Amino acid sequence: MKSFLTMLALVVTLLLGLGRMVASAQAADQAEMDAESLFAQARTMLADKTIRDVSAVPQMLEKCAEQGHLPARMLLLDVYEGTRVGIDPKPEKAFALALELASEEQGRANEKNVTRADFLSARNEALYRLALFYERGKGCKASPYDALQRMKEAATAGLTKARAELARYLMNGVGCKPDPRRARKLLMELARSAPQTPHVFFYMGYLYMNGLGMHGPNMIMARKLYEMGEKVGDARAINNLAAMYERGLAAPRNFSKALKLYKKAASLGCKEASANVQRLAYKAGVRSDATWRLRVYRAAHRVLQTLPLSPTIAVLLERALTIARGEES
Repeated sequence: MKSFLTMLALVVTLLLGLGRMVASAQAADQAEMDAESLFAQARTMLADKTIRDVSAVPQMLEKCAEQGHLPARMLLLDVYEGTRVGIDPKPEKAFALALELASEEQGRANEKNVTRADFLSARNEALYRLALFYERGKGCKASPYDALQRMKEAATAGLTKARAELARYLMNGVGCKPDPRRARKLLMELARSAPQTPHVFFYMGYLYMNGLGMHGPNMIMARKLYEMGEKVGDARAINNLAAMYERGLAAPRNFSKALKLYKKAASLGCKEASANVQRLAYKAGVRSDATWRLRVYRAAHRVLQTLPLSPTIAVLLERALTIARGEES
């Protein structure tokens, strides 16, 4: 009888334990489902331009992040950085989150059903963001050395845009002594293996345009590199190519082509190109107006010569035409 009761107690204990495990698993599944649903809702709110009030999005993403939802954490990083319209940036929170993502161990990520590929992708992106935070002093104290180390980590892990920015660090001496030759070598490798990487041809063109690590500037090579950048949609390379046409550097001066290239770069998101479009368009308007005034002046001058006027009146009218042309004030 005693053994029967003992056995019965053991079975009951096992059943209770199994019930708790099932309930815990169900709760976890429900929480994961809720996080996925909340994330989808937050992402939709950000994508829908008709929704103007998106102030609740950070709190929604933070709830998802508490449950280890990796895509939500990456989107939250964007939101904290201020890349989303209608949400104020929180640089300190962005830095803290990037540091957390970059320092997280694979084992902890596995517990949250995150694949190794997703984990590594998020970690490398976080390292890249950290480097930029340290470089600019955004959400933390500026530290060129830490910026260089984080960018090296991301570049070594295979993030191509980190390799391009590492070349920039080497070119400009961010956290190290300037090493333009090493920067050029790194950029040449990227141009061969990953030409679509942002800014590769812009940085290479800049090296040749300024003769960094060389015997002197090579404008022809710089122009060719900027032209290669135009083919892959490198906005900053296109902006510099436009500047070369505007100034007549290694190419005949061509304002209309320069303006066209500036507009193309602006459409790809280059803010400097947008300013150049306005500046060059204004100059073109001034030149056009000056040409029109010259034509009017010449026609009026011919009419003036045919009129039977006294010398004094003729001189006064000639002076008035000259002022109208804009040669005198």
